[in-house]
Amino acid sequence: QNGKTLETELIKIPMVDLPLGATEDRVCGTIDIEKALTEGIKAFEPGLLAKANRGLLYVDEVNLLDDHLVDILLDSAASGWNTVEREGISIRHPARFVLVGSGNPEEGELRPQLLDRFGMHAEIRTVKDPILRVKVVEERTSFDQTPMVWMENYEAQQQELRNRIVSAQKLLPSVQIDYD
Repeated sequence: QNGKTLETELIKIPMVDLPLGATEDRVCGTIDIEKALTEGIKAFEPGLLAKANRGLLYVDEVNLLDDHLVDILLDSAASGWNTVEREGISIRHPARFVLVGSGNPEEGELRPQLLDRFGMHAEIRTVKDPILRVKVVEERTSFDQTPMVWMENYEAQQQELRNRIVSAQKLLPSVQIDYD
C-alpha cells in the first residue's frame, strides 16, 4: 500500500479451512515476541489469512463464528490486508481471498455485513429420491474402499471441469455486463 511493488509468484490456488473455534492467533498469525526481543528480528508465524492469500478461505458453520473473528474477516476482506500487532510490534501482509462458507440458518443468522462478502448463495437440500440416495451412498462407499480407483474413474470428468474453469478464467477479462 505504500507504493512498493510486492514480489509475486505463480501458485496453485490454496483452499484453507477456518475451523469453528479457531483462535485469533490461528486466524491472523502471531509474532514470536521472545525472538523479537532476544534476537531483534520480527519472527512472524503466518495464520490462516496468510495461507489463504490469493485463494479460498472456507468457513464451516460461518453463522456460528465468533463476532471478533467475523470482524477480522470483514476487515481483511475489505482492505485485502491483515495486520498483526503484539507488544508494540506490527507486521502487515496481503490477505486477498474469496470467502466460502456453509451454515445452517436454523442455528443462527449471518450478520448482514458478512453476508455481503459472499458473491453467491446456494441452498442445499436433502436428496429425497430413494434411488439417488442409494447411488450417493454407493459412491461414498466405493470411494472409502478404493479411493484411487474411484478417482481414476472420474478423472476424465474432473479434467473436463478443470479445463472449463481455466477457459472461463481466460474469458473473464473480456466479459462486459450491461448495467441496465
